[in-house]
Amino acid sequence: MLISLAALMLAAAPAAEPPAATPAAPAGTAAGAEAFFEPVTKMEGPALQVVFGERATVHLGEDGVPAIDKTEKGKLAIAHPPGAVKDTYAKPKAGQIAVALDGSAEKKASYLKIWNGLDYPVIYKAGVLRMVGRKLAPQSVKVCAVPAGGTQYETWTGPPVVAVALGSFTKAADEKTCN
Repeated sequence: MLISLAALMLAAAPAAEPPAATPAAPAGTAAGAEAFFEPVTKMEGPALQVVFGERATVHLGEDGVPAIDKTEKGKLAIAHPPGAVKDTYAKPKAGQIAVALDGSAEKKASYLKIWNGLDYPVIYKAGVLRMVGRKLAPQSVKVCAVPAGGTQYETWTGPPVVAVALGSFTKAADEKTCN
């Protein structure tokens, strides 16, 4: 049975170190018998998968499951050396959440930016897919709430993050909540 990589990342226990690598497979094919990765920003069951260099703008259903309104390619200025690029994304509309993933070899880090167009803080669960050598390795990560009407950055150093999976969006008790 094939299980989506997004589901594996969100279900994985938090890890201080990246777990054993999962072999990379051509888009849409199985990597072993456990998982597959398709390098596309999309919904994967109840999880939102955002790939490197892209942003998804979503709205949340009553159950907290995101639904994609739009995807786009672009850059985050924070992910590159000063002055190298400008942010290419506009603030999403009220009632929407947007998620972008970017990074650079110069900064040796990957950056996730989340815009919260809701009138309350939002917390979620996330997992990343890292390129470790020539293999893909899923890893759960700690994330913090996105303030109402604000933005939140998550930064990961080390092996590049090629995709992030997000799910279980809920109203946060406060803006300092972390998972």
